[in-house]
Amino acid sequence: MPKSKKINSLAFRQAKTVFLVSVILGICFSFYHILVDLHQEQKRIEEHYQFKLLQNYSNASQAAYHLNQLLAEQVASSLMMDNAVYKVQIVDDFGDTLTEKERNVSLQGDFTEALSSYLTPTTPIYTTDLHQPNSHVVVGTLSFSVNGANIAKDFIAKTSQILLFDLFRNILLTSILLMFFYQKLSKPLVTLIEWVRSLQNTKSDLPPPTLYRDDELGQLAKTFHTLWKEREAAAVQLNQLAYYDSLTGLANRSLLLQMLKDSIEEANNNNQAGALFYLDLDRFKTINDSLGHTIGDNLIKAISKRIEAWLRDDFTAARIGGDEFTILLPNTSADKAHEFAQQLLALISNPYSIDDHQLYCTVSVGIAIFPSVGSTNIDVLRQADTALYRAKTAGRNKYMFYEPEMQAQVESFLEIEKGLHEALNQGQLELYYQPQVDDNHNIIGVEALIRWNHPQKGVLPPGVFMPIAEETGQILQIGNWIIEQACYQFSHWKKEGILPSTFRRLAINISPLQFSQPSFVEHIVDSLAQADIDGEHIELEITENLLLENVEAAIQKMAELKEHNLKTSIDDFGTGYSSLRYLKHLSVDVLKIDRSFVTQLHLDESDQAIVDTIIMTARRLNLEVIAEGVEDANELNALKQLGCAQFQGYLFDKPLPASELNERFEKNFYPVEGPSVVKAVQK
Repeated sequence: MPKSKKINSLAFRQAKTVFLVSVILGICFSFYHILVDLHQEQKRIEEHYQFKLLQNYSNASQAAYHLNQLLAEQVASSLMMDNAVYKVQIVDDFGDTLTEKERNVSLQGDFTEALSSYLTPTTPIYTTDLHQPNSHVVVGTLSFSVNGANIAKDFIAKTSQILLFDLFRNILLTSILLMFFYQKLSKPLVTLIEWVRSLQNTKSDLPPPTLYRDDELGQLAKTFHTLWKEREAAAVQLNQLAYYDSLTGLANRSLLLQMLKDSIEEANNNNQAGALFYLDLDRFKTINDSLGHTIGDNLIKAISKRIEAWLRDDFTAARIGGDEFTILLPNTSADKAHEFAQQLLALISNPYSIDDHQLYCTVSVGIAIFPSVGSTNIDVLRQADTALYRAKTAGRNKYMFYEPEMQAQVESFLEIEKGLHEALNQGQLELYYQPQVDDNHNIIGVEALIRWNHPQKGVLPPGVFMPIAEETGQILQIGNWIIEQACYQFSHWKKEGILPSTFRRLAINISPLQFSQPSFVEHIVDSLAQADIDGEHIELEITENLLLENVEAAIQKMAELKEHNLKTSIDDFGTGYSSLRYLKHLSVDVLKIDRSFVTQLHLDESDQAIVDTIIMTARRLNLEVIAEGVEDANELNALKQLGCAQFQGYLFDKPLPASELNERFEKNFYPVEGPSVVKAVQK
């Protein structure tokens, strides 16, 4: 331990305190004893020299009586042996001096003189009369003088020894206490400190040696150990909250961005490529709104588990939020990214069993390859998001790689989203109607198709803005407007009496999000009531995947629609996950063959087999069939040969504004003489 730390240690401070206290107390007690001894020394000196007189009285009397000078000198020498006695004199009764001895007295300091004055306050000369033996006749005098300074010096020497002994005793006691305090207090504390440092530096999980003591240090160690464990648990929980998604346990956006930053740096340093997949679940909002958030959360968790099981060792999956995921693929080329994206699409599109519900969910994927010049982790994430938008607009269940020109599409997305808010309020939306005909080419119905009369871009088809409206949730307001306007238009035609006798239906497309709303049926019924029409001529077109996302709810809603004489058709039949087992339970009236099977039908035997199966299925279930996207006579003839008797497409007519349909209703016939060269745009 460094010297400065030793000096500042608790043991040293305690020992120093004990030393100072013991020294001070020792000095106080010593001074007290010195004062007591000083008082007692004064009496002792008086008694001592009185005893000296008595002790030498007999010999001195003999010497004075017999005038024995030799004996007198012996008495004087005996007294002079006391260092404090500096003069001895024996005088006979005639006044003659028998003997006299004297030595020089040295000068002393003020303190010694003062002490001497205290010890021998009276005149320091002791004298006694000498008598004839066995009588009271005075024969002489014995006297000696005492030097108080010598007595004081002896007292000082004795007192100094006592003080030195006390000091030595205190030093010894301090040393013993220092060792004791160090062994019993400081050393365990140092051990505890070293353990704490080991926790910080090495993340050691070993308990401190003092943990099992029963004293205060043991309690301190136990308390600290408990607090440290709680801190570790809190740190783990905080780290989990800060960097991991609470629902799925996957990494969150913060951790993804950090790992993406590291991957970009590593790719730059090693001249490697990496990929970032940005995933968004198709139509998840519909499932979540129709079945509830619990089902939605369970579906999210099920999908995340599939993704986790698919991950390679160095891949990282993250949940960005809602139904959006990302997968970081370090050291992955564009070719490998193609392969991985196809695997993901196939993996996620498999059905899910969630709380007795059979759910179908696909995913759209945007892919960004890194590194690119000057791209940060935020840039790469934004690029993948941009590619994701392009994948969703391309038809869902697809993947797209980011290309720089896609940024313009994102800006267009934002522009359209903003413009849609104004379109409804400013009357920029309009319904067009595309005729539907029977095998005699008479009009049997129309399909309502929305158009946007954009103030700068002209008339926009729904394919440009409806996917965006569905993505942003604006589809609800727009969809309700379509239902209301279509009902009013049919009411107007009916009141004007311009509908042909063959007219049977006005078809309205219903979005999955609309259908999932609890108030969907109620809004349809209210729209019929406000338009003062019955539901028998209104047909609602819904997609087959929508039905299978929640079969039980779909069956119930379609039964409610049937109670109000409304008809339903399955749009784009054959392109999704239809289960024939469900068709008999659903109150479906019409199957609509998708244009993808109709195009070049006369040249493709596989499409012919699919269409034939659809028509046969409809007949067995007593359902009507209509084919959409009919664009030339060859396709029409092929459909007729397969038994289809209802058609819709550019071969007959394009979608028209309501004002132009009066003439079509009046003619009520479309002659078809040969293959048409008219190609349809997205309806």
